Amino acid sequence: MGPPQENRLSLIIRYGGTVVNMGKVTGGPAGGKGVPGTRRYDGTKRAEQAAATRRRIVEAAAELFAGNGFAGTTMPAIAERAGVSVETVTVHGPKRALLLAAFGQTFVGVETGGRVTDHEPWASLLRADPPALLTGLAELVVAGQERGIGMWRAVNAAAVTDDGVRELTLDLARRRRADLLAATEVLAGRGLLRPGRSVQQHADTLALLAGFDPYQLYVVEFGWTHQELREWFADTVSRLVLTPAGAAVPGRRTPTAGG
Repeated sequence: MGPPQENRLSLIIRYGGTVVNMGKVTGGPAGGKGVPGTRRYDGTKRAEQAAATRRRIVEAAAELFAGNGFAGTTMPAIAERAGVSVETVTVHGPKRALLLAAFGQTFVGVETGGRVTDHEPWASLLRADPPALLTGLAELVVAGQERGIGMWRAVNAAAVTDDGVRELTLDLARRRRADLLAATEVLAGRGLLRPGRSVQQHADTLALLAGFDPYQLYVVEFGWTHQELREWFADTVSRLVLTPAGAAVPGRRTPTAGG
């Protein structure tokens, strides 16, 4: 019985980016040739590393903006928190752009940009059956409010004295409205919206309920628990936005005649 087939093939050893075939250099990155797929693999790995670096920078910026405010957050501080150089942070900056990205990452779970309906968990949630949709939406919104309340305060405080940040707040509002309109259009396509109001009006209702004002009022000022806020959100959405057939709130007792 002869040796395995692979032992009869030319032995290829990749070392230090150079491909050696039985002692003969056959190419590599410098020569423009090499193992098929290597460059694609290297490119994918670099892209993944770059995405991970950006995520660390955006998360570090979000933490600092929430804790120190916009004016009190510096690029060197973001670099130190993210574990990268100031030059690397600057590539992903300027600071206002990081504020925008940090707000989206903190509240929505993805950087602001593109439609939220294209990202998980939103995409799957909007396809769920109505009870799971209500429960999941309430959990997602309140979790985002909890994560983003500090960022929201920082953005609004900075907008008072910084015209650039003020423009960013307007841009954030436009993007959030567009995101919720896209989500509401999915619900409309499923026939889940109450009649009598336009899709945009329903989207604007969701924008109010999913904003930070309810969290600030009910949780911060009135002392509600997150569970109480989730139940209020689901109940209000079921009454104002969804059709009666799709508006049953898990755990809510349906009133019957005579009490």
